[in-house]
Amino acid sequence: MAVLTLSAALVACGSDPGPDADPANPVTIDVTVSAAAEIYSIPWLVAQQQGLFEKHGVIVENIVPGKGGSATMRTLLDGNIPIGEVSYPSIVQADAAGSELRIVGGGTQGPYPMNFYALASNPNINSIEDVRRWAYTRPNSASDALTRLIPSLAGVDAGQIERVASGGIGEGFALLEAGNVDIALVPSIVAEQRPEDFKLIVSSPDYMSRFLQSTITTTKDYAASNPGVVRAINAGYTEAVASIEADPVAAAQIYANYTGFDVESATAVVERASSVGTWGGGFDTASVESAQDGVEASGSDRVPNFCTLFDPEFLAEGVENDVPGDCDS
Repeated sequence: MAVLTLSAALVACGSDPGPDADPANPVTIDVTVSAAAEIYSIPWLVAQQQGLFEKHGVIVENIVPGKGGSATMRTLLDGNIPIGEVSYPSIVQADAAGSELRIVGGGTQGPYPMNFYALASNPNINSIEDVRRWAYTRPNSASDALTRLIPSLAGVDAGQIERVASGGIGEGFALLEAGNVDIALVPSIVAEQRPEDFKLIVSSPDYMSRFLQSTITTTKDYAASNPGVVRAINAGYTEAVASIEADPVAAAQIYANYTGFDVESATAVVERASSVGTWGGGFDTASVESAQDGVEASGSDRVPNFCTLFDPEFLAEGVENDVPGDCDS
């Protein structure tokens, strides 16, 4: 698949805050992030608490937890919240051509923390080859895609697996604890806090290094009318990723304060996520292509127009700028 690499000059334009985002008189907005208690919120929290959005002219007042990918995306389309981090599969299902939505920045670009656990007390499940009933959250979700892609990558016969749509991470967790499935997603912070209760069976980063779970997304109209806000959000997010890498303990303290989890467990989660390149502010072709493979493996016939759906105009300076497709033509 051909790759578009944007010029340095185009990247640099993302550093202009724009007329609608003034550091001397910041704009105040809310953002929405799916699964905000999980790792997806960490760069947003760090940028918010360290003033990284504000220095570019935007105050993020509230980070509103999304209610799953499609519900979070609907919040954007309804205009209730202007910008957020939304799951890639839900975007493709809703607006593959990019007629209403714009992916304006990177987000969660690796498969962590999409790890699947068995109960530690279950003696029959010790490897992926033992799994017969595998819980995922919802059809056309990132977890749906991974439960299709990973068995193939692991060389496991898909015919031996019954896949169970739980409706959400919490519901899948409940099915696991009730013994109704062999493995399910367990929130990373829970796995860190209760290692005696769960055993890791499938670590997604063991099978793939890049996988675009979610993206910084807004509507086409909001991006056109508030370009400075969008650029400021991307700049703050990108700086937050660098801050996390430089001082994961400080980021973990912010995350622990937000969630109420203990700092030791939060630090383990932040360090693990950062070590495998989970977050990024730019566009990464490898992560997009693996996510699209997952969308197609889930049975979707939606074919994205990468050249309109992904908009590089708002990216922060110096980030990666590769998207699939021959967008020069």
